[in-house]
Amino acid sequence: MGWTDFEWLEGADPSPDGTSVVYVGDASGRPQPWVLPLDGGPARLVEVPGSIRRCLWRPDGARLLVVSDLDGGEDHRLAEVDPVTGTVEWLAAEDGVRCEVGPPHGHTGRPYSADGALLAYASNARDREVFDVRVRDLRTGDDRIVLEGDDRYVPMGFSPDSGLLLVLRLHQNTEQDLFVCDLAAGTTRRLTHDEVPTKNQPVAWLPDSSGFHLCTTRGRDFLGLAVLSLTGELTWTATPESDVDGAALSPDGTRLAWGVNEDGYTRLRWAEVGGAAHDVEGLPAGAAVTEFGLGGQVLRFTPGGDLLVQLSRPDAATDLFLVDLPAGRARRLTDAGAGLPGGMVVPEVVRVTGDDGESVPVLLYRPPTADGPVPLVVTVHGGPEFQARPTFDPWVQELLARGIAVAAPNIRGSSGYGMRYQRLIYRDWGGGDLADLAAVVRHVRGLDWVDGDRLGVHGASYGGFAVFACLALLPDLWRAGVSECGSSDLISDIRSFPPTWRKRAVEWIGDPDDPADAARLTARSPLANADRVTAPVLIMHGENDTRVDPEESERMYRRLRELGKPAELVLHPGVGHEVDRGSFARTVDLMASWFEEHLAQQ
Repeated sequence: MGWTDFEWLEGADPSPDGTSVVYVGDASGRPQPWVLPLDGGPARLVEVPGSIRRCLWRPDGARLLVVSDLDGGEDHRLAEVDPVTGTVEWLAAEDGVRCEVGPPHGHTGRPYSADGALLAYASNARDREVFDVRVRDLRTGDDRIVLEGDDRYVPMGFSPDSGLLLVLRLHQNTEQDLFVCDLAAGTTRRLTHDEVPTKNQPVAWLPDSSGFHLCTTRGRDFLGLAVLSLTGELTWTATPESDVDGAALSPDGTRLAWGVNEDGYTRLRWAEVGGAAHDVEGLPAGAAVTEFGLGGQVLRFTPGGDLLVQLSRPDAATDLFLVDLPAGRARRLTDAGAGLPGGMVVPEVVRVTGDDGESVPVLLYRPPTADGPVPLVVTVHGGPEFQARPTFDPWVQELLARGIAVAAPNIRGSSGYGMRYQRLIYRDWGGGDLADLAAVVRHVRGLDWVDGDRLGVHGASYGGFAVFACLALLPDLWRAGVSECGSSDLISDIRSFPPTWRKRAVEWIGDPDDPADAARLTARSPLANADRVTAPVLIMHGENDTRVDPEESERMYRRLRELGKPAELVLHPGVGHEVDRGSFARTVDLMASWFEEHLAQQ
């Protein structure tokens, strides 16, 4: 048994008749739909071409809607699947076109009308740089644009009477606006007019179609839970001094549940609508809700009013739980980590003070059998607007099992700590973020159980860029590095962005066509500073990656080799931006062995 011997699962959705749930799992070797009966029987595979990114029920329960990625390139296709026979009917499957039924890379949004006759989705078929919102009549096959986009627009759900469609414009991860399309009149009205960047993340319509529940930062630093009427009035439901990452409304509209982000752990709360709030009881500590349901962590109610929770814990694989809220009882539906070794390490949350006084939260993992001062790897999350959370990570546990400590920092730009902190990364990649990582190194070097001369740095996506930047701009701190699918040149990275990201680049990172911005971006790019690298680096990239061009890794590797620097390059054929589960165990072993070799005592 090893740390990769578990079933990955995410994105569970209860069936309309309340007898089962469907989720995406990889027990067959690739992400596929699995239907799990709630009476305790085994889950059943429903095989569909490609890797399934999302799966949910049509309201009548006769079909499953799937979002499929055929080659890792993230040109998502839509299909309906008969859950009994496995018959697949492709609804939107055009080459080079991306479709979404909720926010990109997220799992919120309910794409069907209540009667299942209409399906709303987003597509960049008309213009590759934007998402239009389309509605397909599944009875007639009629498919029409109801909102022609000038940015990334995605549908968030039909009103209960099916006359209105709520749409989200996702300009940045910290800037979203809401629109409502009147399908009969053919008109669109903007509902939010915030003067400053604001998160507006819908949860569910009110039963009378007069408004909807949402998570929003309007007038706040943290996401709160509120009701927004169609006439613009906002009424707060919950305003903790932490982010409300997401929520759910029961099918009858009488019960709410939501998750509060407390240092990455989710504090689940629930209330009868209009009543007092209570903590959800019966569950172990972990993370259960993420913004927009990233990773499938979105709350769902069954028709009977129980809460379906996808819980990720630091000391167990992700599992599904069904919670009877009034009784405070939870039943575990899956056992995804049955093949895992015991003795997992739970992190300690510490706070490091940066050069400018900013507090940087860090998840600190200490190996269980440390013999003298141990090496340590700083692992940097992607995004950069994601969050290192106390959840099961086989990569981290593998390092710990080999006697290597791990620090997972939430440097500036991380989500989960309010809008101000998250937006500190904007137009400052390779600036304050690297200063925060240097502060983390100073902290761990002060721990008597860490060998401060044997430090490594790892990261994927933005974290891969951070690795390159750390090795090039902070070369004296590191003994070794591993970069997964990271960019090495900020200007070329921006120019090769996926089409639907291009309108956000200037505000997010910088403008390559502005001389001042270009000079700053070049100065902070690892490629331009490759001559300063001293530590050996393992570079990994999927050949089908469309978020970060594989050439970013290949160019850095070539430059390092030209300079006589120690570097290795591993390209994954047929793999996109995300690690392919088929080679996951080999990848984890390769990275851990790299650090084990290069951080060895000398």
